Parts: sequence; structure tokens; C-alpha cells
Amino acid sequence: MTLSRRRLLLAGTIGLTALATAAPAMAADADSDDWTESFMTRAETREGFALDAMDDWQVENARFIIAVCKGHDISAHGTQIVLATAIVEAWLYNYQPAVDLDSGGLFQQRPSAGWGTESEVRHKKKAIDAFLGLGDHSSAPGLLDVAPDYDDWDLGEAAQAVQQSAYPDRYAEQASAAETLWERYSDEVKSFTD
Repeated sequence: MTLSRRRLLLAGTIGLTALATAAPAMAADADSDDWTESFMTRAETREGFALDAMDDWQVENARFIIAVCKGHDISAHGTQIVLATAIVEAWLYNYQPAVDLDSGGLFQQRPSAGWGTESEVRHKKKAIDAFLGLGDHSSAPGLLDVAPDYDDWDLGEAAQAVQQSAYPDRYAEQASAAETLWERYSDEVKSFTD
């Protein structure tokens, strides 16, 4: 594995031993599509979102969302709804600590609202499936439940129909970023159905 400048700086700060220990838990190789259970359940920090300054975890999470949506035959527009929601809710991190009551994960889903258990809302594949309305573990209505004709919906309205956010306008603000991510990664990412 090659070390990026960021990782080299990290190594100097936290020590080479810590870096060696953390290496297996880092994001999957960008060329491999080897989505491990460790990748799907790793806790991440929330540092911010800038489309052209995404870190490895944000890139891999965007790619994984695309892979899972492809595995469910979700259209480009539907996938962009999912991407924009994950940007707004957790800046494309699998956010571990609850910042809003019991919310967590890529979509800040709440166990108390029927999205699954605390560990399920923080499991990336299960969280994406739940958002889509395809998770057996979730009783909350997902995208295919509230907007089965999602291709005819405005991105922001579809995301809001699922999320029921107190800030409904934020999803549409990320439509351009979601489209860019789709254009950047969709051709290289394979379907994920596991």
C-alpha cells in the first residue's frame, strides 16, 4: 500500500506503530471493490465535505453507495438521491457518535424511528438498503416505499420524503455534488449484492 502525504503526516503524529495497526482498517483499495465487513462497520469521524478535497473514506463511501445501488438496479438519479442524502446527513462518513438523539451512520438513521438497531444503522450496506426501502431489518419507509417513481421526483423532494428532515432544502443543495460523484465513479464501480 502506498502512503499518501496525509498518511505520512499522520504517521509522524501518531507513530508508525499506530499506523501499522490501523492499516487493515483503512478504506478498500480504489481498484478492488473488495468491500469487507470491517469497511462496512468502521466508525468514522465527521470532518466536513468538500467535493474536490474528499478523503479516502468519503471516496470509498461514495463508491460503495454507487455499488450497492447498482446491485439493486437503482437508476443514476436514484443513486444521486442516496449520495446527496449521505452528503447532507453525515458528509459521506459512517458517523458513529449520535449527534441528534440516537441517530448514526451514513444517513443519521434513528433506531427509535424504526431504521434498525444501533449497529444496523451504522452498518453501511444495511443503512443503504434501509434508505432504499429494501432492508428487512428496517420498518421505516424508504425511497422505494415513499417514491417508487423516484425518477420523476426532484432529488431534494425525494430525499426529504424519506428523511423527514427539519432542513428539507439541504438535499437539493447537494444535487450537483451527487451528480459529479456519479459521473466520477459509476463507470469503474461494479455492482455489490452481498
